[in-house]
This record gives sequence, C-alpha cells and structure tokens, in this order.
Amino acid sequence: MKSLVKSLLYAAGLARLWHRWRNHAALTVVMFHRVLPPEDSRFAGANPTYTVTPGELDRYLGFFRRFYSVVSLGDVERAAEGAALPPCPLLITFDDGWQDNAEYALPVLRAHGMPAVLFVATGHVGREDGFWQEEVFDRIAAGAPQDDGWRAADAAVAELQALPAGERARRITALAPRALPRRMADAQELREMQQGGISIGGHGESHEPLTAVPDASAEFLRCRERLAELGLGGARPAFSFPHGRWTPRLVEAARAAGFGLCFTSEAELTPVRALRPDAAIGRVAIGARQAGRADIPGLAFSLLTRAHTAPT
Repeated sequence: MKSLVKSLLYAAGLARLWHRWRNHAALTVVMFHRVLPPEDSRFAGANPTYTVTPGELDRYLGFFRRFYSVVSLGDVERAAEGAALPPCPLLITFDDGWQDNAEYALPVLRAHGMPAVLFVATGHVGREDGFWQEEVFDRIAAGAPQDDGWRAADAAVAELQALPAGERARRITALAPRALPRRMADAQELREMQQGGISIGGHGESHEPLTAVPDASAEFLRCRERLAELGLGGARPAFSFPHGRWTPRLVEAARAAGFGLCFTSEAELTPVRALRPDAAIGRVAIGARQAGRADIPGLAFSLLTRAHTAPT
C-alpha cells in the first residue's frame, strides 16, 4: 500500500511540488559505487548494496534532471565560500575508483551532460582485484542462487572483518577466485574521466577505515601525494571517508594534508546556508538494495524526506 501511495503521489506531480518547497535550499549529495550491466562477468558477484546497472543509472539521472538542479563540485566549493546555489541542488558522487565507472558510468553521465565526483582509493589504482570485501563477496555470491549467495557473502565478510589481517588473508586465499576483467580504474582511465567532466577526489590510500588505521595523517598524505603524482584532483581535491567512518579530527587532518571539502556517508541533506569549507557534508547512498530495481518513486521519497542537518 505504501508503495502504491508513493507511486500515485509521484505520478500526480505532488511529490515534486512538495520537494521544491521542502528542499529548495538544501544540498542533496548522492553516492554511487559500481555500475555494471548483467552481461558483464563482474556483475554476478558484485554486491547489490553498492551496484546499479547502466540502465538504472540512466533512469536515476533522468529523475535528478526533473527534480533537482545538478551541480558540480566547483559549484559546491564556491557555495561553501558564500556563493549561491540554484534551487534544489544535487551533487553526484562515486566512491572507490572502480573500472566500471570509466566503462559504463561515464558514458551515461556524458549522455545527460551531468558532472560528478569520483573519490579514488589511491593504493588500488589499476589493480586487477578489488577490495578484499568485494573479492570475498564475488567468490561466494557468484556461484550461488541470488538471495542465498548474497546472505552467505554478507555473513562471510562480517566474519572475516573481525579476524586479524593475517588470518583473514589466509582464509581469503582459500576461496577460489574467478577469472574477471580488471576491477579498478587505472591512471589513464581516471585522467580521461577527469577530462570528461568528472572531478577526482581522495578516498584514502588503503581503503581501510581511517578511524582504525595506525596513522591517519600519513594515510591522508600518501593519498594526496599519489593524486598529485597522477595529475588528478587539482590544487585542493575533495575527500570522502572510506566506509563512512569519520570524526571532526579526521576532517581537520584531511584539510591539513591538502584536501578541500570532506564528505561523509551520513544519510542527510545539508542546508546551503550551513555549508563551510571545513564542514563534513553528508551523502545518501544509492544501490539496488536502497532504491529497489528501477523503483523511481521509492527512490524519490527516500531522498526527498531526508533530514536537513547542518554539518559539524
């Protein structure tokens, strides 16, 4: 029933009218990860929490065009210094630096003429494999019935997360890998994305939670230096926190290392008047499990009803 009501309100245009009133002065930042079509061999083992198809991305961007003013990272940076943003501004971001972003997401973004930001884990640039969590998920989920495979893979990742790194690596090695195309974007693909209107930012070096690494300041510096070596990100690239783990002190450390705006995974909207260069800006994650396959009315209400929270 709730789904039917949402669909009716969306179809009647009432959701858009309410949104234009409620969120006209709030920045929405959406967060994607992977973009893969079912025919790509990497799709079968991709975690649906973090994966959409190119067709779904196309539909989401069409929805953004109807409901929002899509803005660039530069627009948000200027707004943090006091400039105005258009009504209902929305910033599109992608985390991690997956190769599929270059292969599948960039053409869809270009077709819509929309800017975006890609946050890159610099220690994984060009790697054949992905992060250990995604490798485990693929090795367990790809050969099992869909729902059973997802549940088993989620449980395995949670179990391995609690183990010491050495024991975790030993158990992962025991899982047979699949022969797959390269998972992470290489330097040339990242530069092509940057030339194509995608701003490049940092996402740590190791992709480990920065609340847990031995020296977060060193991690920030290595990430920043690697971006500079690759000619990515400009003078003061933005940063997003791996796994959404952050503290105000980590924001200070990121800025001390040469990063600019910092983005979290707190699922909230940011009042434009509250934007500041040193603030942590929330983002709303979008994946198959959050939005539902092609459920645009459901996605609309998920985004439109988020709390407005001034960044700390």
